[in-house]
Amino acid sequence: MRKLLYMIGLCTLAAACTEDYTDWASPLTNPQEKLDSVECSILAPTAINVADIEGDSLTLFTADYAEEFDEVSYSMELANAATGSKATITPDADGRVSVADLQAALAAIYGLRPVERSVAFNLVITAKKDGAGYRMSKTGEIGITPKAPVIEEAYYYVGALNNWSDSDQTYKLTNGGGDVYDDPVFTVVIPVPTDATGARVENWFKIAPASAYTREEGFWGGDMVGAAVNGQSDFEGSFIVGQNDDVAQAFNIGDVNDEALYYRLEFNMLEQTYKVVAVGFNEFIYEIGGESGWSTPHALKGNDEGQYAGFYYLDSEYKFKPKEADWNGDYEKKSGDAYSGAIDDIAGGSNIDAPAAGFYKIEVDLKALTYKLTAISTIGIIGNGGDWNNDIDMAYNTALGCWEATATLAAGTFKFRANHDWAINWGGSFDDLSQDGANLSVAAAGEYTVRLFLSYDGAHYCTLTTGDEPAVVYPDFYYEIGGESSWSTSHALKGNGIGQYTGIYYLNDQFKFKPNADNWDNDLEKASGDAYEGTLGDIAGGANVDAPAAGAYIIDLDVAALTYKLTAVSVSIIGNGGDWNNDIDMAYDTSLGCFAVTTELAAGTFKFRANHDWAINWGGTFGNLTQDGDNLSIAEAGTYTVQLFLSYAGAHYCTLTKQ
Repeated sequence: MRKLLYMIGLCTLAAACTEDYTDWASPLTNPQEKLDSVECSILAPTAINVADIEGDSLTLFTADYAEEFDEVSYSMELANAATGSKATITPDADGRVSVADLQAALAAIYGLRPVERSVAFNLVITAKKDGAGYRMSKTGEIGITPKAPVIEEAYYYVGALNNWSDSDQTYKLTNGGGDVYDDPVFTVVIPVPTDATGARVENWFKIAPASAYTREEGFWGGDMVGAAVNGQSDFEGSFIVGQNDDVAQAFNIGDVNDEALYYRLEFNMLEQTYKVVAVGFNEFIYEIGGESGWSTPHALKGNDEGQYAGFYYLDSEYKFKPKEADWNGDYEKKSGDAYSGAIDDIAGGSNIDAPAAGFYKIEVDLKALTYKLTAISTIGIIGNGGDWNNDIDMAYNTALGCWEATATLAAGTFKFRANHDWAINWGGSFDDLSQDGANLSVAAAGEYTVRLFLSYDGAHYCTLTTGDEPAVVYPDFYYEIGGESSWSTSHALKGNGIGQYTGIYYLNDQFKFKPNADNWDNDLEKASGDAYEGTLGDIAGGANVDAPAAGAYIIDLDVAALTYKLTAVSVSIIGNGGDWNNDIDMAYDTSLGCFAVTTELAAGTFKFRANHDWAINWGGTFGNLTQDGDNLSIAEAGTYTVQLFLSYAGAHYCTLTKQ
């Protein structure tokens, strides 16, 4: 009796056979001769190490008498017996599979750690002869080692920051904490290197594996992670692993003239690629999530160390983004849960899990790329009537977005605190509450409705009203309107939540302010002052504010204090060709409603600033310019027409047109 198949144990690798022969389908026609039954002869298994395979495919088995059939096809299921996870590969008619497919299957069921795995397989053979169909299957196990570089549990920056020390481990690159082959991206945030005088210096460095500190051949005597060419300066690319200096050279990444405060190093140890991001921490980043239908960014205020905090109500998934008006560079969850974990700029990454509905202190550390929520279960008024031990609890009003209580207050001092504890407390003044601020004071005893509006330091405030007097809730925008548009166009001024509004517009005639873009209800007229500064009131038949000299102005309106102020503004380009001392002045184009100039620009970075001073400056992206934003950049030198459109924060933008 002829043998139908002779299995050469997966590249001459053997496995035990089961299920000799079964009909796959009833023959479509009566076969002239019944096919012989199958006997298997399988060699003893030998391990496959994918790293040793030459070429992009390998033969898993050969089949005797395959030519006896009209059609033969194969499917092989690989399985992790311990977890039950499975993956399928499809050998071709000659029993060959691509190395890439085999690697992908191993990654799916075991991961890519380069250790031998005992892989269970089920090979299914389907065949046709003279219209009759047949199905046979073979099962067994085989030892397979995936192809992957050795990845250690930690790596360390060694270079200009620590004087190339072979013992200092300050700047440790870590992954998200899981298996290094499932999460092979290692990151660290480092400050820009400086010399003894504080001047910025070049950022020369290599990356040392953790084993370098203990290996017998010494720290510098073995493999390092480095550059193929000494002084490689590209902010992203490939790295190599090899003998120090002979193979692995030093990177030199970071411009001594840039404005970065830190660099974030990201090394993918599996793909052997890297990315360096220059980080100049902005004043704010933003939480955004399902609590607002993903429509309202909530500002978190930061410090120079990249640590941000804010207080908001959350009840759904959320994430963070560096800019208020767009999603570029947003931070998704890398690991963790609703309350703490790691974040990163991950294309298509996951939102952070939804916490229990409630009010939270939200903290983000962009150096460490971590986040943390602290539940604020209650906020109390403390100190009333001299009682500094017992709180008057407040409740959160989701409709108004504030904590509130109606209580009898004695004349005297008090503060606010969270969770019946002093770790988080606020004082200062009613319109500017701050952590550990001075005691607040109420002059007359009585029943008050107290409303506490929390967001971030510098924007916390509270209101105290008596009886049924409503608390003041300011709209997001007020509007300037005047003769510059023949009283037909309302110009939006953006508010900060406590009645202060600002915007930048061209004025050349009398003007006034109003709370609604589409009607004149409750408009504010001049009570006193001149074209540039004064007081306002809702005065029936009141006077318009006087006409200023024609020009562009920063318009500041304080509805709480009922005051206004104009600051004349000129705008220029700064930084062209590396010249950060001399401005290219722009002129206001009244027909286009923008500042404009046609000028020669060098390839490189620049920004916009007002009045030849850094107090007001704009950067970020062309489509979303922000105060103190990152440097803008152009790739190619040439003659450009630059147009800068200013209105209010979150809506500033510019266009560059090469001539």
